[in-house]
Amino acid sequence: MDYKKELFAQCTPYLQWLKDRRSAVNSDMEDTGEPLLVFPFSSCMDSVKAVLGGKADKERNYLFVNACGVLQEGAQRAISRVFSDNKEAAVVYADEDYYGTLGELYQIEEGAFDDEITSEFTDAANGLFRGEPWFKPDFSPDTLASFFYIGNIFAVRGRIIEEMMSTHGEELTLSELVRLTARKEAARNDGTHGEKVIIHIPDTLYTNNKLSKKDEPDCNKQDITDTGSAGLGRLSVIILSKDNPKTLRRCVESLAQCAEGIDYELIIVDNGSTENNRMCIKAFLDELGARYLYEKAEFNFSKMCNKGAKAADGDFLLFMNDDVTVPKMCGDGLWLKKMMRYAAMEHVGAVGIKLRYPDGSLIQHAGITNMRIGPVHKLCGMKDEGNLYHGHNIADCDMLAVTAACMLMSRGELERAGGFDEELAVAYNDVELCFRLYRMGLYNVQVNSAFLIHHESQSRGQDTAPEKQARLLHERRKLYEKHPWASPEAQTPDPFYSINLVQWERDAAYSINYRYPCDEPVKLKPFPIKLKPLDKLYNRFMPKRRHMLHIDEITQEDGMVTVTGWHVLLKRDNAGLIKKLLLYDSCGGKTYAAEAFPKLRRDVEMLFEGERRTKNTALSGICVKFDASALAKGSYSIGILVEHRRRRLPVFFDGSLELQES
Repeated sequence: MDYKKELFAQCTPYLQWLKDRRSAVNSDMEDTGEPLLVFPFSSCMDSVKAVLGGKADKERNYLFVNACGVLQEGAQRAISRVFSDNKEAAVVYADEDYYGTLGELYQIEEGAFDDEITSEFTDAANGLFRGEPWFKPDFSPDTLASFFYIGNIFAVRGRIIEEMMSTHGEELTLSELVRLTARKEAARNDGTHGEKVIIHIPDTLYTNNKLSKKDEPDCNKQDITDTGSAGLGRLSVIILSKDNPKTLRRCVESLAQCAEGIDYELIIVDNGSTENNRMCIKAFLDELGARYLYEKAEFNFSKMCNKGAKAADGDFLLFMNDDVTVPKMCGDGLWLKKMMRYAAMEHVGAVGIKLRYPDGSLIQHAGITNMRIGPVHKLCGMKDEGNLYHGHNIADCDMLAVTAACMLMSRGELERAGGFDEELAVAYNDVELCFRLYRMGLYNVQVNSAFLIHHESQSRGQDTAPEKQARLLHERRKLYEKHPWASPEAQTPDPFYSINLVQWERDAAYSINYRYPCDEPVKLKPFPIKLKPLDKLYNRFMPKRRHMLHIDEITQEDGMVTVTGWHVLLKRDNAGLIKKLLLYDSCGGKTYAAEAFPKLRRDVEMLFEGERRTKNTALSGICVKFDASALAKGSYSIGILVEHRRRRLPVFFDGSLELQES
């Protein structure tokens, strides 16, 4: 392994993705498709007539490109083909990225790598690199209503331009042209999601010159300006609670303070609080005039929600956990009125809201993405500051699913969907409902322009016990049995999360879907050399202090084990070390080995920054994924075997794995 070359590659995943992409694009250079007329613009607030210099020819297709950037090779060809292959296509848009230095884009110091390594990744025209990709969702009408996510490259059929200008006037702006077309498509409500009319090409076909403008979305706009509740109808607030009188009171009181002017009723569904807690809860609910539905039963979230909905008489239903509270800064209730406004739209199914952890700064929920590993809360654990991945923490947007910890929807849509699925008693019931709503042709909206506080799982506790993990896995399998189109096997991409973003591991941020060897599952093989008992190995080799092995985390899911951590060989040059992860079965006396490919760990590099003799530790990370379904259940010790200059060093063990039934 060329250490420097591998280090550069792991520091620049997007450049490696582009390199692979370029090879695929160059293999298909046939120039087919309907021709495009290209027009530069400076802002999406420019008038269509001014940009075109007159009227549009309904027989032509028009490509609009922001003048502060450039089209990439093959961009026009790719867009032309879409129009040729899809006669219904009205608008076509693509992803984009930015030009910059390695320091600006990848935090790499100038001169850290030789030109021999970097030259193939520089742009011939300006000597800069590409980075900060903006991988956009497929057609998302509510995201578009929040800001012009279509961005700096989009094409429109001439007949659409002519139609919109005839209907809405010749002073129509580019933004209005696209938004009005999108609104018309969303209003069709025919069980489709506009995928044949407003088409997204998941490839970076345009590069911006101004990296400084990355966090300033053009034509920021919020279509829901009227946040009043007049004329919307009655709201039924349904809160599930058991044995949490203090928590419930805090939730109810914080909600009541911000519901002024809203016609609402409060319904509490309790599946069996103790007698003392029941009396306490009933007393303060009576003061509020709330309805208290009490019945001892096994916890079933879906059944309790359906029970509350059946008893409700509101036009809209707000489902809330009792451990959700409204912070003072959101006490004006605009967030609730906005959620009702969204739910009243014909194309909208469920509406969720951004949730933060109790510390008030970290995001707990900003929408749910269906990844290859299952449904995942996006931006979870990230600090809610600034503009995270092109506004996803601050702009209201369409998501495939939202959490029922705080979910609002119209009664009509819930009844049309058939309510919550009671076969999913604890987990994924909200996701399953959102999947059904999406398949009905509706959009689920995530409100990120406000937030509530979620004291997560305070009512039931965390799902970390082995039996709870097993139940969670069972219910996830049940979810995909009901919706095979969304299962990992189907590989149907989440329309609101680009296929170019990470799919194969939990990722709070929006990271590029590029896999290094250390990210791929490896085969676990029997290790031919018999090892001595662990206590002798420790006594013999620990005093030498030559190894530092630290296991950060071991996860098990569906028979797949992932071991993450790092290993450094002290007072040595760590470049070019060949490593194997070992699993030692002390009961059976068997040892298994798996390749441990290099992984970038900047934190470890900083740890040894002052060590003169311990060199090149940046690639000391360990991330080994293997299928352990064939191994016997039991306890395994984890070790590392290192080959240095073709010589095996002593085995070092640190860490253990309790292998569970898959």
